[in-house]
Amino acid sequence: QYGFNLVMSHPHAVNEIALSLNNKNPRMKALVLELLAAVCLVRGGHEIILAAFDNFKEVCKEKHRFERLMEYFRNEDSSIDFMVACMQFINIVVHSVEDMNFRVHLQYEFTKLGLEEFLQVRGWGG
Repeated sequence: QYGFNLVMSHPHAVNEIALSLNNKNPRMKALVLELLAAVCLVRGGHEIILAAFDNFKEVCKEKHRFERLMEYFRNEDSSIDFMVACMQFINIVVHSVEDMNFRVHLQYEFTKLGLEEFLQVRGWGG
């Protein structure tokens, strides 16, 4: 709890944690996503996570927020841990929002990046 509070109070800590997704180790990426999902669920955490992925987009020169995350998700299919953590993270980011319009906007962001198509090809989507 102490460490979590320290991370939440440091303005750049979550940005650095999000940037840790740029790692070759799928287990490390899974742990990062689990931590980011936990941050997302605390009061004010959702905004912090979206800001961290805006920062990630800028630093990594992405065209769209979550672009690299979706790239990893499509290509890291040998790691079930990572794929599960990724789906849990996406679900938490999208569904922990009260505002239905914003929720639809977030769903659309992931749809634009090919999430639904990928899940259907894999037989995971409805």
